[in-house]
Amino acid sequence: MMTKDKLRQLTGDERLGQMRESEYLGAEDIDDGTEPVLTIAGLWYGSVTLQRGKENKDVLSFKEERVPGILQVRPLIVNSTNRKTLRKLFGDAKASTLVGKQIQLYVDHNVRDPQDGGMTDGIRIRPYKPRVQKQEPVPPCTDCGNPIEAAMGKNAHWLAAYTAKNYGVPLCAACAQKRKEAVAAAEMQQETENVAEVQQDSSPESFTVDPDTGEVL
Repeated sequence: MMTKDKLRQLTGDERLGQMRESEYLGAEDIDDGTEPVLTIAGLWYGSVTLQRGKENKDVLSFKEERVPGILQVRPLIVNSTNRKTLRKLFGDAKASTLVGKQIQLYVDHNVRDPQDGGMTDGIRIRPYKPRVQKQEPVPPCTDCGNPIEAAMGKNAHWLAAYTAKNYGVPLCAACAQKRKEAVAAAEMQQETENVAEVQQDSSPESFTVDPDTGEVL
């Protein structure tokens, strides 16, 4: 451990900023190269806590808890740019108009930071209705035949694609874990056999002595 603080090591697909303590969506919450689609559940207005202090802001809440591209869906603080986009996209920004509508988010890497004037990442709303590609049905698990279900914060499509890439076939989380353990056990067995072979090769019985010179052959 590097410090005396209580730290938890990030592994796999976990990334910096993802575990930050915030009630609101940030650019860090969106996976690289994805444009999550969310359904507006409600509009809110009031005092929110930002790094620079408390400010009155508009906020959108969403129906979904998890979607492809976002591990944990949180409310979105609506800035002036996104407010204009919503009006342009749906005709107005009334609660009666926006609730139930879907929006497509993306990360803009050239947003001006109000604190220092530099450039930073920010969440933007696409100025068109979501263009969601139709997904093929999730195949069943090759090993057990059961449906592949969401696990570890990832949806079924992601899990099927990930296991197909790493194991050659789509697997459920339980079967993927079994295969992982089987590979680890096989590697350990191979290592044990290699050590045994080295010990056998280096044992006194494996050497011969030249009767003329007395050298070990």
